[in-house]
Amino acid sequence: MTSEVKKYYNEKAPTYDAQSELFYFRVYDAVTWRYTEPYVPKNSEAQVLDAAGGTGKWTIPIAKCGPKVVLVDISDEMLEVARRKITEQALQGQITALKGDVRKLDFPDETFDMVFCDHALCFIKEQKEVIKELVRVLKTNHPIIISGQNRYILSLSLMQDIDFATKVLSNETQFLMGSRLKVYTLSPDEFKHLLEENAVEIEKIIGKGVTMPLIFPLQRPYPKVDAPEFLEKVLQIEFALCDRPDALALAGHLQAVGYKRA
Repeated sequence: MTSEVKKYYNEKAPTYDAQSELFYFRVYDAVTWRYTEPYVPKNSEAQVLDAAGGTGKWTIPIAKCGPKVVLVDISDEMLEVARRKITEQALQGQITALKGDVRKLDFPDETFDMVFCDHALCFIKEQKEVIKELVRVLKTNHPIIISGQNRYILSLSLMQDIDFATKVLSNETQFLMGSRLKVYTLSPDEFKHLLEENAVEIEKIIGKGVTMPLIFPLQRPYPKVDAPEFLEKVLQIEFALCDRPDALALAGHLQAVGYKRA
């Protein structure tokens, strides 16, 4: 499966950053940063790991907050894009981009002051191994921010094929992104337990895309979405709901903020 992920993202690398302009990801990214930036260390001696960081989409804004950042990704082409962006923004002295597998990281225990991993866990079958590795390289009592994909909403979004949706909901099969890349989903409770059983003390779990998966499917164009006031209104609703525990199951993605337990 790792080779398929690598192949998929090698092909996607040249156009990957363009998806940030889609309305879905404008909302998703706004929530991601709102619940990431406060935890980023501002100390220039601090080190942050951006695990499966791809083209450096989040590496660069994290680095601009002050810390040194190590970006690790399995795709050569995604790393090439990241290195080009890092050079363009003169951040070579602050960011290191390395090829690596998040299931087995080449760093000593307790290396990083923060670990960040967004939109990657859902493409890895060995999710428990990934969490263990991310926690291993994180310093005790320091923050980890990681996202997973919510099985409930993905299943509901597939209701046009109700038999397939039922199988995804029961975890009998996986949805294929781009008809080829398996998406490994979690329920909100499974996500919480996965982290807790691997020494993460959870501060909060945020729902990302509460307003999005059923109302604004990714593929469908919306004539209003280029209007800033329309995005602002959607974000008002999104922010009102995204950190409410009773709305968590409505979200397309789940973002946990936690700390490594002693």
